Amino acid sequence: MLRWLTSPLAGTAGVIAGLCLISIPLRQLTSAPPVQAVIQSGPLVSGDEIPAVLRLKLLAPAKSLRLETGDGRTLLDNKNLQAGDSEHDALLRFADDECDIILVADFGDHASETAVFLTVMPDGLEEQTRHATGSGIIEETLRYEWRHAH
Repeated sequence: MLRWLTSPLAGTAGVIAGLCLISIPLRQLTSAPPVQAVIQSGPLVSGDEIPAVLRLKLLAPAKSLRLETGDGRTLLDNKNLQAGDSEHDALLRFADDECDIILVADFGDHASETAVFLTVMPDGLEEQTRHATGSGIIEETLRYEWRHAH
């Protein structure tokens, strides 16, 4: 009887039995239903405030930087910013699925040509990036639009 347990056929049967035992948990792990992304189905309602993250990327240090909405609300007002990335929380108000953000950045008198990148990441909507280039004081209105296919 012991001679039969040492045969290659018995070893193969043991491996197959082990695989059968773990096949049910593996199937549950690998065939779980896909997670659905939360995407807003209809158009945005004008005047609603949506939480968002603003990702700011500066290619050069700035003496000051201010972000305002089209209706004059200040989203960000910082001084002495270093070059690099930073993130800030904000509440954005949309008008007809659009949002205008006024960027005013002061890079000083002796600054060479530089750029500011602003990525807006509203909850439930895709992120969008806009940029402004210049030297000295850069003032530009950045328009973000989220159009929904119906």
